[in-house]
Amino acid sequence: MALDADAVVAELAARGLRLTRQRRAVVDAVAASRSCLSPLDVFQQARASCPDLGLTTVYRTLELLDEIGALRRIHGPSGCERLVPASAEHGHSVVCSACGRVTEFTDCDMAVVLAAASRETGYRITGHFLQLSGLCAECGAAPDRGRPARRRAKA
Repeated sequence: MALDADAVVAELAARGLRLTRQRRAVVDAVAASRSCLSPLDVFQQARASCPDLGLTTVYRTLELLDEIGALRRIHGPSGCERLVPASAEHGHSVVCSACGRVTEFTDCDMAVVLAAASRETGYRITGHFLQLSGLCAECGAAPDRGRPARRRAKA
């Protein structure tokens, strides 16, 4: 997954938003990444090209990128939020539980699940977030990666 920085810049302009040096540094940092990033990761990478960048600006810009569909939120085992570029308007993620690699997928026929959730809860379902975890092909093929970790014996 790669973020098309020029497409993001065009979308921001179409919405009448200014492309400040700080916003551009954040967009470029996300676009240059090949893995999931925390807001602090983005902040540290973007400061290399824009030393006066503030963390608040990073959070605001990431929120804006999420609003326009340029990012997808990922949740790891520790519950910490990470962000990855989104290549499709509607997509979901599979996260490797060994190496953290994230792959996007777009086919998610959730109609039966959404209807059941609506019936059971009485909610009118308006959206969903789907994230799967497992082992990527590389980690699944590696010795000992596919087996659960052994517990230490108590002394």
